Formats: sequence, structure tokens, C-alpha cells
Amino acid sequence: MLLLAASSVTLAQEASDARDVLFGEIETQLEAARAAQVDLLAPRGFARAVEDVERASSDFDRGRNLNGVRERIAAASQTLSEATRAAEISRLTLEVPLRTRSDAVSVDAAKHAPEAWRKAEERFYEATTDVERGDVGAAQRHGAEAEVLYRKAELVAIKGNLLDPARALIARAEEERVERWAPRTIESARRFLAQAEAEIEQNRYDTDLPRSLASQASYEARHALYLAELIRTVEDRDHGIEELILGWEAPLRKMAAELDVEPTFDKGFEPALEELLATVQRRAAETRRLDQELGDRETTIATLTREVERLEGQLGGASEERIALQRRVDAQAELRAGLATIEGMFAPDEARVMREGDDIVLRLMGLNFPVGRATIEPNSYALLERVQQAIRMFPGAAMVVEGHTDSYGSDSANFILSQDRADAVRQYFISSMGVNPEQVSSIGYGETRPVATNDTTEGRARNRRIDLVLRLDPAQLQ
Repeated sequence: MLLLAASSVTLAQEASDARDVLFGEIETQLEAARAAQVDLLAPRGFARAVEDVERASSDFDRGRNLNGVRERIAAASQTLSEATRAAEISRLTLEVPLRTRSDAVSVDAAKHAPEAWRKAEERFYEATTDVERGDVGAAQRHGAEAEVLYRKAELVAIKGNLLDPARALIARAEEERVERWAPRTIESARRFLAQAEAEIEQNRYDTDLPRSLASQASYEARHALYLAELIRTVEDRDHGIEELILGWEAPLRKMAAELDVEPTFDKGFEPALEELLATVQRRAAETRRLDQELGDRETTIATLTREVERLEGQLGGASEERIALQRRVDAQAELRAGLATIEGMFAPDEARVMREGDDIVLRLMGLNFPVGRATIEPNSYALLERVQQAIRMFPGAAMVVEGHTDSYGSDSANFILSQDRADAVRQYFISSMGVNPEQVSSIGYGETRPVATNDTTEGRARNRRIDLVLRLDPAQLQ
């Protein structure tokens, strides 16, 4: 029995080795063909080759004549070679439909647009089989039809990827009849969704704006669901509206307590909110000032420490160098005082003053332009006059006007717009304020340097800005 078992193992190994010898080359050829998309570009020939290999494998397993097995493998190899040549012709003939198919695959069109994808695949199959038959004209015609269908599938898929969550939320809100309690909010959700769909129709490849609009639609739908539930609860309770308002006041009181502010609500929410906002803005400005002062002092201490260590190792000249160090400390103190003065010249929503290394940055948040234009409007003149007063405090400083945009629109358009706006401000300084042209330059960065998220209206407004960078004379820092 042991001999029989050993013999069986030997026979099985021999059969496996024989299969490897017979089928190794054709299996490698099939693998290479799949990698070259022959199964896609010459599907009929590829399928016949696979069928021949499968029959040869079945004949081998049944112990049929090896010559017949070899003939089937040879036939499969020949068919696969012909299919590979046909695939190369398809690749050239159907280059554009093949590229649009790849675009549709990248957005998972088969999942999000199954019907449009199925029709496109049918036309593409017809085009590739036309090539295999040698009918290039029919292949081009069917390929053009496939291209249109793939683009349609791609568009449906892009809409699905971006818009389906918002659609689902709006559908849920409609099922729960929130329009009875929150009609304006659910209508706002529908409007944002329609705008997102329209933007995709116009330019399916610039998805920043439609994604943001779809996100806003989802938010408004969730908001409507929340409002409807809240209003239903209030309607079911005695004194429900009073409880609701008092509930809104409670978190504001907690915030006010943290800020040492005593809010009053006898005139509504707005005065209390304005007081809280003003307090937050003052605290934020103070924090920025303290952070800058701390950084300056740490830098000064480190510099002084190194200088003292060096001077202690010298015998002469120490007093002169100590005097130079004291001058540097005084210059830094004077610079901080100047920054505090400049910051006091602007309201929190007009400009922010920052230090970046040895540079001073005036972020002109109150300098706004018309949409898509680079025209400085008269309502910005007063702000720019105060900017000029700030500049005069550092007469030796070179100036760089930086233009920035949000992420909406194409990269190239944003770069051009930001440069145009920076140029307009530079020219205003030169022509209206008498700034030396050699003292001021301008550069546009487009959307590449955001300071806030582009997903909210407030964040995008902060990203659309002009930064004025003052590069100080080294003598002012010594």
C-alpha cells in the first residue's frame, strides 16, 4: 500500500510537470494579453483563444491524445496573436472612445450610471468587433456612439458622486413633510442642489463649486429636518416657544461667562451677540499681539545669550558690542510699538497686522473687488489712505502686493485675476499716493495660499484677499 501511495504521488507530480510544460507558455501569453487589454480591444478573438485553452485543458485532464492537446494550444496561440494585432488597431482607431471610457471608469460609472454604462459598453463592443472583422468605418461610427454614451455615463456618475447624499437628505425631508414647518429651509436645499447640478453640466471637471453647493444643500436639508422636529416638539408643549427661546439663551450665557461678559436679552439676541463678538475680537487681537511679543522676546533672549557667551570669551571691545546689542533690543521694542500703532488704525474687519520673520504683513480683508474684476472701488479709498499712513512709518521698507483668490474657477483664471488685482493695488499706490515704483512690486498667487477653508462662504471670503508685505530695511531691525 505504501508503494501504491508513493506511486500515486509520483504520477500526480509527473502530470503536474507535464501540464506546466504544455500550458506554461500559452498561460503567460494570455496574461500578457490581458495586461495589454486585448480582452477589451479584441474581445471575440480573445474569447476564442480562451475557449481553445479551456478545451485543451479538459482534454488533458481526461487523458486524451497529447497531440490533439498540443494542436488546440497552438490554435489558441495563433488566435491570440491575431487578437493582439487587432487590439493594436483598435487602440489607434478607438483612441478617443477608449480615453472617454477610462474617464468614466475613474468615476465608477458602472455603479452610479449602470444603464448608460451598459449601453456604452455594448457600442464599444460593436466597435471592437468591427475592427476584428476589418470594417474600420463601422468601428469609427460605433466608437463615436460609444464616446457619447460614455460621456453621458460619466456625467451621471459625477452627479451621483457629488449629489446623491444631498438628494437622499432632501428626499427624506420630503417624506417627513418638513415643508409644513420649514418651507424656506427645504426650498433653500433644493435651490443649492439645482445650482450644483447646473455647475456640473457646465464644467464637469471643475468640481470645487458644485461640491460646495452640494454640501450646502445637504446642510440645509439637515437643518430643515432639525427645524421641523424642533417646531413639532414646541407645538406639542405648553409654553413651548418660551422654552425654546430660553434654551437658545443658555449656551450664550455660558459663552459670556467664560469671557467675563454679562449679556442681556431684554432687547433680543442681537445686542448680546454683538457684545460677545466684539469681546472675542479684542481677545483674539490681544492674543496675536502677545504671541508676537513672546516670539520676539524669545528670539532676543536667545541672541543676547549667544552674544554674552561670545563676549565673555573676549578681552577687549566688549563694551562697544554690548552697546550694539542694546541698540538692537531698543530697535525691536520700537518695532513692536509701531506694529501696535498700525493695528490700532484698522477695525478688525478691515485689516490684520502680522509679523512673518523680519517682514510685516498687512492683510487687507476690507479691500474688496467686484466679482471676477480687478477694479478698486471708491468705498476702498479710505482704507487705502490708512494703509499709506502705516507704510510711512517704515520709509525704508520695500513693498510686495500679493493677490490671492478662493478655489472657485480654474487655476489659470485665478492666477490671472489675483495678479490683476495685485497690479491694480500697486498702481494705486504709485499713481494716487506717490509711492516710488521701484519700492513696490506685485505678485498673484491665485488659490495656492489659502488661509481658511474653501468649503464655507466665510472661509472663501477670507481667502479672497490682498496681503501687503513690508520688507524692512535691515537697519530698522538692528
